Amino acid sequence: MTHNTSMDHPTNLKTPKIEDPRHSGPLAGIRVVDLSSYMTGPLTATTLADLGADVIKVEPPGGDGFRGFGHKVNGWSALWSVCNRGRRSIVLDLKQPADLGTLKQLVSDADVLVENWRPHVAASLGLGHDVLDALNPKLVHLSITGFGESGPMSHAPAYDSLIQGYTGIADLQRIGEAPTLAAYWVVDKVVAAYGAQAVLAALVQRGRTGKGSHVSLPMLDVAAYFNFSDMAQHRTFVGDTTPWKTPFNPVVRTADGHLIVTPVNGGQLSRTLKAVGRSELKEQMIAIKNHGEMIDFFYRNLNDILSTQPTAHWLKVFEPHDVPVAPVMSLDQHLADPQVAHNHIYHEIPSPAGMDMRVPRYPARFNGTMLTPASAPPLADADAQAIRAELSTTTRPA
Repeated sequence: MTHNTSMDHPTNLKTPKIEDPRHSGPLAGIRVVDLSSYMTGPLTATTLADLGADVIKVEPPGGDGFRGFGHKVNGWSALWSVCNRGRRSIVLDLKQPADLGTLKQLVSDADVLVENWRPHVAASLGLGHDVLDALNPKLVHLSITGFGESGPMSHAPAYDSLIQGYTGIADLQRIGEAPTLAAYWVVDKVVAAYGAQAVLAALVQRGRTGKGSHVSLPMLDVAAYFNFSDMAQHRTFVGDTTPWKTPFNPVVRTADGHLIVTPVNGGQLSRTLKAVGRSELKEQMIAIKNHGEMIDFFYRNLNDILSTQPTAHWLKVFEPHDVPVAPVMSLDQHLADPQVAHNHIYHEIPSPAGMDMRVPRYPARFNGTMLTPASAPPLADADAQAIRAELSTTTRPA
């Protein structure tokens, strides 16, 4: 069931201004060399591409091994395609001097280099930070690692699921006695977001100082930083050893599905009870001194009440009372939701898979203007000739 808010509240249906980020995006004119694989580095580079950057993906012989990962359509990995949109591709064997020389030419004319190798791999290839700095003192070099460039875990393999284990995510998401991973790669995506943020900060710093920088971003550090504010409330104050309290489940059953009902203050709670015609329950709740027992009483009664009518009925009941409520949508229902359509979140772009791709645009608007998503993912080495031709001409103006 989709809650059609646009029918209940007419909105300004004027088509928003939508522009190609390569021409008008805030990073138009910035060149990024992407040496990364898997998800963290490529999604960082895609974010920069969605903001207008020119991204060149350097792939090993045979192409990026992640091209074949996960769900495929006509031989194309959906995950790889989404994470590697908006860039050109060149295949280089970095163990061969000529190809290594080509990469160094690319780096000398780039603004940003993104890689997610294990520590010391870059140096072993002759691409240590001292070499990169000599090639291009203005380069912003982003190194995404699992655990950092030193320390007892620095050389260990690192993937999203492992970092969930190391940072308490799996432990706090227990189902019964069993630790449980998130159903999606939350760490990889958050690392990519902080990767793009760190690159942007380094570019601002370069604008102020004229110098590039080496930005080291460990996945462990990102997950800890991202999760701490709410996940570690009971460890925020040093000496507090309060046990973890599993958050209350605000999902309430209806006659044909579920609703999420989340009153967070007394006024909202009162309006929720008034909407369902059970205001008298508030006095009973006030008499319960234990907060956990009081909330349990509230949701136990709410489940009994809401289970008598379908989801659509309760959405209409709650709306005039300004109750914070949402239907539990399937992914397909989300894609068809009127507010999603109004926001122009998803766009369809051509792809080499023989069918269009659905991709989200960059979420921010700049002076009211939306940026279309970066172009489709490339065939391996598809742009080698054009890229090599560019290298033989005068470098880009500073």
